[in-house]
Amino acid sequence: MSGDLGRLAAAHEAWIDRPGFGLTPDFPRQEYVERVGRARASMARHGLDALVITSSGVGSWFTSLLEPHEWHDKCSARATWYILTASRDVLYMPPTTGGEHFNTTRRSTWVSEIRGIAERTRWPRRELWDLAQVAGWFADLGLEKARLGFELGDGMTLGLAVNDFLELRTVLPKATIVDGSEAIRRLMSIHTPLEIERLRRACCAGVAMHNLVPKVLQVGITEHALVRILTQQFEAEFGGQGYTYRPEGAWDVRNPSRFRDDNCYHVELTYRAYAVGDLVCRGTSGVSYRGYSADVDRVWHLGNPSAEVRRLYAMTWEANQAMAQKIKPGRTCADVYRASLPVERRHGFPERVAGRIGHGYRNTGGLSVHPDNETVLEPGMILSVEPMYATEYGFFVLEDQYLVTETGAEALHPLAPEVLPIVAV
Repeated sequence: MSGDLGRLAAAHEAWIDRPGFGLTPDFPRQEYVERVGRARASMARHGLDALVITSSGVGSWFTSLLEPHEWHDKCSARATWYILTASRDVLYMPPTTGGEHFNTTRRSTWVSEIRGIAERTRWPRRELWDLAQVAGWFADLGLEKARLGFELGDGMTLGLAVNDFLELRTVLPKATIVDGSEAIRRLMSIHTPLEIERLRRACCAGVAMHNLVPKVLQVGITEHALVRILTQQFEAEFGGQGYTYRPEGAWDVRNPSRFRDDNCYHVELTYRAYAVGDLVCRGTSGVSYRGYSADVDRVWHLGNPSAEVRRLYAMTWEANQAMAQKIKPGRTCADVYRASLPVERRHGFPERVAGRIGHGYRNTGGLSVHPDNETVLEPGMILSVEPMYATEYGFFVLEDQYLVTETGAEALHPLAPEVLPIVAV
């Protein structure tokens, strides 16, 4: 079988450049050139001869959010590898039955070379592909004795079965397999101008959708009815412009006078009717722009809120502001976290014992706002401030997204309102 793997991998290469209906890559060629250039510079700083990417989370940053659509962490029977060297960028992927995935990926990405993974193996291996062929890939790329950086650090998801990865040391006996997460993490946390612009557009549209909620929300309406109206208004305002809207998910409804009817943080839409005294929260906006999602959280109240509800909202907003003021180059994620503590103490809130209260755009970037994360902020990073408090009066959370600039921070969208938005009843 091993002698046939190369022939099988190349069996459908004629399909790569087969004509077809025009597809548009989700970013321009120059963006790919910039991402590859940044990656090569990061490889050089960390002494790596190649980056070996096997997860869709990182791999799609190089290829496309849509193609190739089958990585191991999306379809465990298949594998996709993106290998970047100082002079070559190669995508190894299954061609499938007639090579049609080759063709689609060629029309949807800017990767210079696409090579086939032979979809054959010997029992009792259950995967569709055999590890034996990997040695041939790295020999072709001149990497038999290279220093190879894989996605091995915290925050990373290796797109390989554990046993397969361990077997690589036998398949590539002369290569040095190392943790390349530091090089990768920088790529995921310091954004390109195109990424920043897409996030800005997404966040502004997300805030616009949040601003519609108090205009639509009313006593007696159900969650299903609320999101149906919001979806209709979204389509009228943003449809066909690269925006998408996911109406379900991250809704939270609590009411101290109807605690047995609380609808804590959930994804499934329900037919619970909204009532006077409900504190309604959404822990995202549901909006994305060209694949970049707007994680912006807001809160509303039906009817006149109690003094305690007003106080808790004020505490959340003050913590949000205090954290935002700490965002600047040279500060750390932990500095941003600690800014919320004096506000909480002043309001008599109990000590926080778990959880993060902010994050970067991608978890693989390593930006997580918790007390032990000493990652230093740099220009080009995007960090959210997200103080959150679960109480008997409701779930209070306000999240805003900030771009770290050369001198401080820039909000990517209109910020959370200082005063709790109230739905008149």
